[in-house]
Amino acid sequence: MSEPNCRHCRSWSVCHWGASEISAMWFAYGDISWCSRQTFWLLKYAEILHRGEWPVPDATVAGGMRGKKVTEAAYTKVIEIITEVDERLIRTGWRGRLLAEECINRDRLEYLSQDARDALYYVSGWPRKEMRFKDWRKKRRYRVHQKVPTEAI
Repeated sequence: MSEPNCRHCRSWSVCHWGASEISAMWFAYGDISWCSRQTFWLLKYAEILHRGEWPVPDATVAGGMRGKKVTEAAYTKVIEIITEVDERLIRTGWRGRLLAEECINRDRLEYLSQDARDALYYVSGWPRKEMRFKDWRKKRRYRVHQKVPTEAI
């Protein structure tokens, strides 16, 4: 079986990684496509990323380092990614702080509280959302709770 490729994934709910524990995943920074699972993973290892280092994959994880010619310091991409995560989190207020805390203490995206999930879905995706978090939540809640008309049988 080939290694999952998040660039071709269209829905986190049918993600190739499934309900895997985050500790069983590893992504190269060139693989980051801002899906919910990758964003969760970035937040899980935010402390390492803030030091300008990329999390080292476990020996049992498929993938690993790729041989690429690097034209800049290794920490620059790491800093770009964690800065983007931080800027997105700021826009979510206390829910973003809750998300950051829960990501550190949980091993699966499915174990997040609803408020943390709202923040995760907002900070995930490329490009960064232009709509304010408050407005985005209202729109999302409306779509989720909107009743689908049923036709008479």
